[in-house]
Amino acid sequence: MRRSTLNLKVIPKSDKSAFTAKHHGIALTHEQAVKAASKLVPKLAERAAQAESLRRVHPDTIKDLHEAGLMRLMQPKRYGGSELGLTTLMDVVLEISKGCASTAWVYSNLASHSWNIGQLSLEAQEDVWGEDPNALVTTGLAFPCGKATPVEGGYMVSGKWPFGSGVDASQWMFVGAMTERVGGAPERRFFVIPRPAFKSLDNWHAYGLTATGSHDVEIAETFVPEHCSVSAEVFAAGQNLPGAAIYDNPMFQMPTFAAFAYVLCIIPLGTAKAAVEQFTATMIKRAGTYTGARLAELTPVQVRIAEAAACVEFAESVIRRDWTDLEQMVDRQEFPSVETKLRWKRNAAFATQLAVRSVDALMPAAGAAGLSSHLPLQRQFRDIHAASSHIALTWDVHAAAYGQSALGLPTLGGLLL
Repeated sequence: MRRSTLNLKVIPKSDKSAFTAKHHGIALTHEQAVKAASKLVPKLAERAAQAESLRRVHPDTIKDLHEAGLMRLMQPKRYGGSELGLTTLMDVVLEISKGCASTAWVYSNLASHSWNIGQLSLEAQEDVWGEDPNALVTTGLAFPCGKATPVEGGYMVSGKWPFGSGVDASQWMFVGAMTERVGGAPERRFFVIPRPAFKSLDNWHAYGLTATGSHDVEIAETFVPEHCSVSAEVFAAGQNLPGAAIYDNPMFQMPTFAAFAYVLCIIPLGTAKAAVEQFTATMIKRAGTYTGARLAELTPVQVRIAEAAACVEFAESVIRRDWTDLEQMVDRQEFPSVETKLRWKRNAAFATQLAVRSVDALMPAAGAAGLSSHLPLQRQFRDIHAASSHIALTWDVHAAAYGQSALGLPTLGGLLL
C-alpha cells in the first residue's frame, strides 16, 4: 500500500492546496442530487431483471451513478465530493428505490462509505482517493470474521467476511476484525484494504436483493499500516475521529453505528413506497380478468391500498424524525445516549416491518398478475423480505435490545451501538 507523504500538522481544515484538478467532481446541491436520481429511475427499472441475472448491479448503472455525481454524494469536498449529509442520501435512495431495490441497496452502502472514509485520517483518505477520487469502498462489518495482529508500523489482517454488497464495483474494502492485545481482550478495529488484497468469492445466490452482488470476500494475510486503521469504539462514538479534526462539516463526527440502520432501512421503505404508488396507478385502469369489473371499485382493493399507504406514511414520518434528530444533535455537538440509540434502532426495525406489511397487503389484491416476472411487484416483494432479514433491521433483535434496556437489564453483547 502506498504511504502518504502528507504532514497532518501543516494542513489545516481550510487549506485547499491539497485539492488538485484530478479531484474535480460534480458538486451537487440537495435538490440537484434528488433530481439526478429521479432521472435515472426509468433506466434502473429497465435494467432490474438483467441485473438479477448478473447477480450484481448492472455496470452501466454504476457508470451512470458516477457520471451523475451521485457516487460522491458524501465524499469530502477536498476530493471533489459534494459532502452532503444523511438527509440528502436518504432522499436520493428513496428515488433510486423506485427503479431497483438492489441498486438502491448497493448505492446507499457505497455512497455512505465515502463518508466513513472521510472520518479516517487524511493519510488513509489519500491512500483511497489520492490517485483515483472515484474509488469506491465496500465493507465487511462482522468483526469475528477477521483477525488482526499488531506488527511494527501496523497490523497483519486476514479473514473471510460475508455480504460484501457492491464488491464487484469496489476498489477498496473497509473491514472489521478482532485485534490481538497483549494482556487484554481482543479489540474491535476497522481496516482499509485495497485490491488485489481482497477477493470476491462470487457466491451470492439469493431469493431477494439478488442483484446486490453481496458475495463473501476473503483477505489473505495482508499488512495494513497504522494510519489505515481506527478503533471501532471511536468510530461508533463519533468523538475523536481523525476526520472530525480535518473537516468543519459536522457529518464527519457523526456516530456511525447510530446512522447505520438509516442507510439500510430506507431501501425497504423506498421499495414499499414505490410499490404502493405503482400498484395504485395500475388498479385505476385495470379490470378483473373473469368479471370485467373495474378493480378500483372493489372494497378489498381499496382497503388494502389504504393499509399499505398508511404503513409507508407512518414508517417514513418516524424515520425522518429520528435521522433529523441525529443530524441536529451532531450539529449541536451533542452525542446520543445508549438508550437513544436503542430507541432509534428499534424504530428503524419497526419501520422496516411496516414496509414489509405494506407490500404483503398488496400481494393478494394483485392476483396472479402480481406474480408476473416482467412486473415489479414480485421483485419488490422478494427484495423487501430480503432487506428485512438484515441484522440491522431485524425486529426480534432490536425489539429485545430495547426491551432489555427499558427493563434495566444489560443488553446483549455484539450490537453495533
